[in-house]
Amino acid sequence: MYQISEVSKLVGLSIPTIRYYEKLGLIDTPIKNTRGYKEYDEQIIQYLGFIVHLRDTQMPLDQIKTYVDAYKRNDYSSCYSILQEHEKRIELELRKRRQILEKVQYKISHFSNLKGGGK
Repeated sequence: MYQISEVSKLVGLSIPTIRYYEKLGLIDTPIKNTRGYKEYDEQIIQYLGFIVHLRDTQMPLDQIKTYVDAYKRNDYSSCYSILQEHEKRIELELRKRRQILEKVQYKISHFSNLKGGGK
């Protein structure tokens, strides 16, 4: 079991963000220990880690909430569809970024070949 400060460090989220995700219902409310502190278990940490990955790929919180709700209902078909659509968006973004990277690399090469440019 983990205190919220430990969870924050493990998953790379601020304490207010963890509390906000709890308020939104993205994670279950953790149980309180005998001292009245919330204790987060490994399952909550795994959920938060996955949410961080989804957020890192620009999935909106409302879509993450839709996914979490479907998962809690054992609606795996919806989970699959949500993640499949998100995968398509990520792949499109990667293609765009690769094209931009190629243009930047071309410009770097171009300027390194000009007198006074580059190395």
